[in-house]
Amino acid sequence: MKRRDEIRPIGKVASMFRDLKEIEIAYEDDMHLDIESEIVLRNDLRPALKGLKEFSHIWVIYGLERTGRVEIKTRPGPPEMRDLPKIGVFASRSQYRPNHLVLRLVELLNVKNNKLVVKGLDAINNSPVLDIKPYVPYYDLPKNPKVANWYSKWIK
Repeated sequence: MKRRDEIRPIGKVASMFRDLKEIEIAYEDDMHLDIESEIVLRNDLRPALKGLKEFSHIWVIYGLERTGRVEIKTRPGPPEMRDLPKIGVFASRSQYRPNHLVLRLVELLNVKNNKLVVKGLDAINNSPVLDIKPYVPYYDLPKNPKVANWYSKWIK
């Protein structure tokens, strides 16, 4: 019997990306907006997908197994933007985190059998998928969000 505190992947990503550098280049070229990939779930979890195709977007929690490093302090933007302050990794979207976990909101294009076709998932091929949740504006969209002013320097 599985312990409740164990985290076991629910599936894997099938993606065009083979390493982290390819993802960094895609971000620099703005390709990430149009990239399609698949999430292939374990067959025993097919029933868990019932009703999911009624949603336009989903949250995907996945692991970055090949990042190779951890940064406790980092810059929050592209490497060429040297004027951004160094901040703690938990105040950033850096992939170089202590547990190498990523939370990404993606567009859900199709659900068939145990496969989900999504747009905007910047994951390396075969990355483990740990969980999927539907995007629900009522829960996921805060009323008065506050964002650090240094993010506005490079997010448009």
